Amino acid sequence: MTTMQDCSIGLGKETTYGTGVTPTKFPEFLNEKLVWNPTFVQGAGMRVGSRVARASRRGLGKQSAGGDINIEVATKGMGVFFEALFGSATSTAVPGQSGVYQHVFTPATTEPLPAYTIQKGIPTLGGGATTPMTFNGSVCKSGEISAANGEIVKLKTSWDSREVKTDVAYAAPSYAANLELLTFIHGAIKVGGTVVPPTSTALSTGGTTAANISDFSVSWDNKIDDKGFNFGNRGKRGRRPVTDGLAELKGKITAEYSDTVLRDAYLTQQQLSIVLTFQTDLVIGTSAKPTLEIVIPVVSLEGELPSADGGQVVEQSIDFTGLDGLSGSPIYVVIVSTDTAV
Repeated sequence: MTTMQDCSIGLGKETTYGTGVTPTKFPEFLNEKLVWNPTFVQGAGMRVGSRVARASRRGLGKQSAGGDINIEVATKGMGVFFEALFGSATSTAVPGQSGVYQHVFTPATTEPLPAYTIQKGIPTLGGGATTPMTFNGSVCKSGEISAANGEIVKLKTSWDSREVKTDVAYAAPSYAANLELLTFIHGAIKVGGTVVPPTSTALSTGGTTAANISDFSVSWDNKIDDKGFNFGNRGKRGRRPVTDGLAELKGKITAEYSDTVLRDAYLTQQQLSIVLTFQTDLVIGTSAKPTLEIVIPVVSLEGELPSADGGQVVEQSIDFTGLDGLSGSPIYVVIVSTDTAV
């Protein structure tokens, strides 16, 4: 017997685009909106005595699938999403820390982005069997990491899939053990200063600690193309999506107006760095701790000036754009965990 809470999401990395594999990664997730996206065509020819579009002249012209998956960020099992989002990943044992690995994710500079089989399992009402829906050829279009004040860190990923199938056997989920959620209390942020980017085994160093930031979000958009629907593929995309133009790195911070640093950086268009780190108190290995680090070496602020708010605490909602400083990566996401691989 099942309940409406017995929903699942599983992912498996494909070797060949669109050729399904059995999912091996099963995140605990908040919700999903993975759907079928058909384009229907309808003949418009006139026929004596018929005033309504005819059933025999309706057909499927093109089809795709995909949608969003929303998860809470934990200390284990996150690598599959960040590799899908950015395309490039390394996993390295941390010296002197038995059983601890550092995973570094950066935007890929060569095609193609990885493709995945995603299967969702939805139970039917009244304790019925779980119904699997399998999305082959799933490529991550974009994603957003958000760390709201007093909340759990969240990750939203958006996917483009080649097709959805309902005749694939359900892969029962198995979940990572001993994981811990990352929350606002684990976070610290640095804005400005000189930052040394992370290596394969060490976190970043440097930067200026900021004590007035209350919210943070950053998004990455791969800007994949919407073509590849060619003859011979029954209306489905026949090839893996490719990047179509410059990727986009955007974000937003909310800051209390305790000094003029961000105001002046905005007015003078001074380029800054941002480092956001979440680290729990659990010790793994010898002295390491589960960590998520987001490093953006070069950002340009896009507003706003402080405004009086009826005597309330003045806050600034500041958009920013991440830029390529031509030295290293425009963004690094680093995970330190006991996961041996992505």
